[in-house]
Order: sequence, then C-alpha cells, then structure tokens
Amino acid sequence: MSKKKVYDYVVVLKNPKRYLITNTGWLLSVLSILILVVNLFIAPKNWLLYLCLVIVLFFLISNFMDHKKKKEVRFKSLLITAGIGLLLLTPFEYSNAVLLIAGLTEGFFLHKTEIGFTAHEVVMAKLWKERMAWKDLNNVIIKDGMLTIDFKNNRLIQLPTDDEEDDEYEVDDDEFNAFCQEQLKAANS
Repeated sequence: MSKKKVYDYVVVLKNPKRYLITNTGWLLSVLSILILVVNLFIAPKNWLLYLCLVIVLFFLISNFMDHKKKKEVRFKSLLITAGIGLLLLTPFEYSNAVLLIAGLTEGFFLHKTEIGFTAHEVVMAKLWKERMAWKDLNNVIIKDGMLTIDFKNNRLIQLPTDDEEDDEYEVDDDEFNAFCQEQLKAANS
C-alpha cells in the first residue's frame, strides 16, 4: 500500500482546456445521437439500438440539467455507452472508437494540476511529478489568483489558481506567501 504524501500547502491550478473539452463533449453527444438515429433507419427492428438511444438521451438530459444548475458536466458515461452500443450493434467501425476514446480520456484531460509545497520541496503533479528544491527558486508568491514561481535559472512559471474548486484546498494568500518566504530564506542561508 502506498502512502500519500502530506503537503503543508496544495495549490490547485485552473485547467485552461476545460471549456474546449466540455464543448467537444456536447458536440460528440449530439453526434452519437445522430449516428444512433441513422442506424435505427437502417435497422428499425433492432430494439437494442432503441435501448442504447434511450440511455444516451437520458445521460444527455442529465448533463443538460447539471449544466443549468451550474454543476460540473461529465460526458464519460454517455460517450462510453454510445461507443459500446455502436460497437456491438452497428457495422460502423470508426465512430464507436472515437466515442470510446473520448469517453475514456475525458477525465485525463479535465484533470487539474496540483502543486504541493513542503518545507523540503515543491512538487508539481502533472502526468509525472516535477520536483523543485527551494534552493533553486528565487521567489514563490500568489497574488490576485496567480501563482508565480521564479527560478534562479531565469525560468518563470505564472499560472492561474482555481480557488473555487474545493474548500479543503483553500489557501490563504498571505499565510502561503509567508510560508514560501520562510522556506526560501532557510534554503538560501
């Protein structure tokens, strides 16, 4: 069993791809319904196609209601259902693969980057973990919802934070900045 590392502070960054991924999900949802309807014209007696269409429409309506309530919309279930239905019930080979891949990878593309801060290091968790030592940094600060990490090698990272996501990760800017200044001072002395 692996231990989960505990950080003094965790900063969650905004995902700039969220809007694009969500709009692509809506487009693929409508496309999957159209493909199912076309297949119903080809094989009107296939009751499993009707069942698949009803399930996909249920997921679409559910997503639409979540969107109206300002909740996060996910298309994984809809796309995987449509993809499996098309795979098993129709002769089209590529539309089902596109829907299955989109459904299976949605979570990966919507994942938000988190940066953990401890007294020993800074860890940016992306596809792989990027570790940064405090001694390699000039400054780390959050100001006006923007995290800035200034490296001694003239590399600069500026990324918007997502402070509306979860109260568990709520970071007080002044407290966080004081912590970072303390670590920088200790690393450079």
